[in-house]
Amino acid sequence: MADKPILIFPAATVAARAKLPQSFGPPGPRPTHAEQKKRLAGRFQAMTQQFGTVQSDTGGVDPEQVVVFETVGSVGDFQRVVKKIPGMEWLGDFDADIADPDPGFLADGTEPAQLAGRLFVLMSNRTAYAELLRLWNAWTRARDEKLPYGFGALADVFKHLQDVRPWGPRDRVDATGIVAWWQKGLASNEPKMRFEAELWCRLDATSRASAYEHVQSVVIEAGGQCITQATITEIDYHGVLVELPAAAVRAAVDAIAGGTDTKLLRLTDVKYFAPMGEAAVSRAPDGAAVAAAAKPKPTGEPVAALLDGVPLSNHLVLQDRLVIDDPDGLSGQYQSGEHRHGTAMASLIVHGELDAAEAALASRLYVRPVMRPGRPDANNKRWEVFPPDQLPVDVIHRAVKRIAEGDVGQAAQGPRVRVVNLSVGDAAQLFDRQLSPWARLLDWLAWQYRLLFVVAAGNYLGDFSLPVPPASVAAMSDEDVRTLTLRAMAHQKVHRRLLAPAESVNALTVGALHGQIAADGAVGRLVDLLRGAQLPSPVSPVASGFRRAIKPEILVPGGRVHYDPKLAIGGATTADFAITPIASQPGQQVAAPGGTAVPPSHAVRISGTSNAAALTTRKAVQLVERIELLRREAGGDVLADGRTAVLLKAMLVHGASWNGIEQLFDTVFDGPDNGAERWWRIKRACAQFLGYGAADFDRGTVCTDQRVIVLGCGELKAGDGHLYRVPLPPALNARKVGRRLTITLAWITPTNPRHRNYCGADLWFDAPSSQLQVKRWEANDKMVKQGTVQHEVLEGDAAVPVTNGDTIPVQVNCRSDAGMSLSALVPYALMVSLETAEPLGVSVYDQVKVALDRLRAPVAVRAGTTRPRWR
Repeated sequence: MADKPILIFPAATVAARAKLPQSFGPPGPRPTHAEQKKRLAGRFQAMTQQFGTVQSDTGGVDPEQVVVFETVGSVGDFQRVVKKIPGMEWLGDFDADIADPDPGFLADGTEPAQLAGRLFVLMSNRTAYAELLRLWNAWTRARDEKLPYGFGALADVFKHLQDVRPWGPRDRVDATGIVAWWQKGLASNEPKMRFEAELWCRLDATSRASAYEHVQSVVIEAGGQCITQATITEIDYHGVLVELPAAAVRAAVDAIAGGTDTKLLRLTDVKYFAPMGEAAVSRAPDGAAVAAAAKPKPTGEPVAALLDGVPLSNHLVLQDRLVIDDPDGLSGQYQSGEHRHGTAMASLIVHGELDAAEAALASRLYVRPVMRPGRPDANNKRWEVFPPDQLPVDVIHRAVKRIAEGDVGQAAQGPRVRVVNLSVGDAAQLFDRQLSPWARLLDWLAWQYRLLFVVAAGNYLGDFSLPVPPASVAAMSDEDVRTLTLRAMAHQKVHRRLLAPAESVNALTVGALHGQIAADGAVGRLVDLLRGAQLPSPVSPVASGFRRAIKPEILVPGGRVHYDPKLAIGGATTADFAITPIASQPGQQVAAPGGTAVPPSHAVRISGTSNAAALTTRKAVQLVERIELLRREAGGDVLADGRTAVLLKAMLVHGASWNGIEQLFDTVFDGPDNGAERWWRIKRACAQFLGYGAADFDRGTVCTDQRVIVLGCGELKAGDGHLYRVPLPPALNARKVGRRLTITLAWITPTNPRHRNYCGADLWFDAPSSQLQVKRWEANDKMVKQGTVQHEVLEGDAAVPVTNGDTIPVQVNCRSDAGMSLSALVPYALMVSLETAEPLGVSVYDQVKVALDRLRAPVAVRAGTTRPRWR
């Protein structure tokens, strides 16, 4: 542990929460009452006819149909109205793009993409829809556009209604990429294909059973079968693993292409058809034997879990360091040489990069296999995949529940586990506005069991094209090659989205830096498109999270990926590159299967965001040990075990910074705009490439004479705030010296998957800047308040008056959101650090420590333009 431990705030003072700034503007235009009546009358009538189609498919007496209200503008929830109509069930609401809005919604110069679209989705039988139709007709006759008492919210919907329609075949396939996935399988002459049908998760078990039976009957009629199903009502999930013959799949593909449908595509109970989960894992070249120095064996019980492939437990560097829990018997499906990804990730978590020769973890690592080898590829190699007879969401759910709670009749298998690593993702699910079931699962599990999930952001393994002749690249300057590479990454943004479940709002998502401990070595013909610079890895996403939250939050070294120049045709005007997993690829050295030594001692070099997430998990385990020591310090009793997850999340992010890269990006992404508009665009680009920046775990958790870190944590209820006071060191008085104030707030939120806002708890602080005359240099105040980590870096160097006893306030606020009443307390952790760019002759740390001790002495009321160079 560092000589100067992190300091702990005295108990917070309870205060009324601060108010978020309101951004009310004039309401947008909308069609007139008469225009709405004329335009929508036919659509309401067409919905009535849809119930006849459903009845012919199901044979039901009172068939059900999913009704969609597309709205434009500011519309409130109307769940209470829905509950008043028997036979109608609220399924959810979602943000949406309005492709062809009525002209009445467009102000002069407004583009359709600028409109705030929203979908309200209801399940209704014909009787309930008749009541809805009656209310519509009543609204059209009301000159004041009002409805009877209790139905006012529905009148507001009618005013802003763009369309009313059934949830149709295109809704079920467009958002998931299933059609392209089906086409790929047909092109490969697959005789049968497995995919997921995500059903609308009904509130009662009888309706869910009926929905499954209906889907199963249609699948069997098409010559297929339902392999398995899983229901997790807490995340609004009901999934069915479907297998269909190629002929039935082709019929669906042809129907979509022709603008028609099939009985399968018309299944009212289906929300989405989605590809079967495809494990996204690194594929490494063959390696060589490695010598490993003897290290002490672990003595502690696991505090971290790895959900991955089966690791080679008898490998020289992993012997006696793993607890493998394999209730599904996946280990028995591996052959010699196939224990690749799990071995690599376990190696990084336990040892870090083998080149670094760091100490091994003092505790063992719990491993739950969730993958097995798939079918042989063209080279007769089997790579790890999710079990083809199970739904990945169900596999992860059962695995985590077994860790934290135990199976029926059994105790928890990982009672001390606080960190769960997921260095795998679903290559078939790129994040696109709506959270994947897998992400929703992690969010709920994090809240339910107070766990920190560390998730890899996902790798982009596509080709690169630089707009210069191939022969010119070698002679170009480092700066020019990096500029072209970063621009190429930005142009590929649509393909560089997060891979599920990396968009999880409660998880800590990790991207990769282009860096490693070892030198590159002899790379042969391979090319480093970033010329060794510590920039975002060329395989890392360029992305945002849910509702444009900052994701991934941090970047961690994930190896230096080099690219293979593609054969250029004479006169080529672009230089094209591809990733080739050959032996000369650099990367981080990890344990691997292979060789003939007993015990196995093979190693390979690999790169990617999986590595970065594994190294972050390793650091989290080491920080758990630090937290246990901090509990012995003054005020350490607040660091309760149930707050470990949020403490870790804050500690892992706290040292992150853009480190001046925004100045590089200002040059790389030069444009015609200037002033605030330009600065906003550059900051958005930085956030999508960097998140909160490169993680600096020492800077975020190690105190020095020039840097003091203070930590607080607690639980908040909606409507309350916790006020902390940060002592200012008198050494700053009237000193013109560079100073950095960093504040990090991390929490775990409950979720409401049927509400577009999703997150039930919104926490935030307003950064204090005036007293120290510091200003925000990195992500702006709107970006940082969208996720479950708010991280602010403020800097300045003006001389300010500071007297003994001065403090600056930092208040953590909590409000409920997503239609939740939020009766539960929300756990959070707050870290504040103050550092100076140069020594002041006295210890800033010591002065703040003395001041904190004074604040702690009374009994406090407890509650549930040029930047300086930094050392």
